Amino acid sequence: MENKDYWEKYYENNPNPVEASTFAKFCEGFISDNKTFIELGCGNGRDSVFFAEKNLIVTAVDQVEKEIEYLNKKFGSDTLSFVAEDFSKLDSENNYDYIYSRFTLHSVDSEAETRVLNWIKDNLNNNGLFFLEVRSINDPMFKKGEKLSETENMTSHYRRYLDFENTIDKLEKIGLKIVYKLESQGLSVYKDDDPMLIRIVAKKEL
Repeated sequence: MENKDYWEKYYENNPNPVEASTFAKFCEGFISDNKTFIELGCGNGRDSVFFAEKNLIVTAVDQVEKEIEYLNKKFGSDTLSFVAEDFSKLDSENNYDYIYSRFTLHSVDSEAETRVLNWIKDNLNNNGLFFLEVRSINDPMFKKGEKLSETENMTSHYRRYLDFENTIDKLEKIGLKIVYKLESQGLSVYKDDDPMLIRIVAKKEL
């Protein structure tokens, strides 16, 4: 099953935002009011709604058109807009104070990751922050399902697991300064899934 097909079915059954993620709550400590914010791959909007409530001007991007239409009707406002696009193929030249990616960079292949990182380099404001949370190559989930490569597998859907130091190196190479980094379990436990996650906050400094 293609990723988009999987998420279309998932959000058809789970259309409404639930409580904000632990990562969103963590990132709240880094934000200031009235800044521009974009979420890359917003799903059912749980974190974008949370950040809009924290006085940010939020753009939330996801490729599931039906879900985006629903979220705009129910939650869209002057400070929260949902956009139906593939976050790995953005061509806008709007700049943002905060760029946020939770559980999305590991949903695309390495070629798409390169496009995303280049887009971040070009569209993050000076002194802006990039927030990243992804599954690590050390995640127990990587041992499940069908192994596709040294970093990829397929369970209910596709994932590509990231290496901690390699990810830091890639962010530094596009000119970002790492201000927080962690690889750990216990950050986002859901039922019997306790993923090994990479959590990074990086700052653009010219």
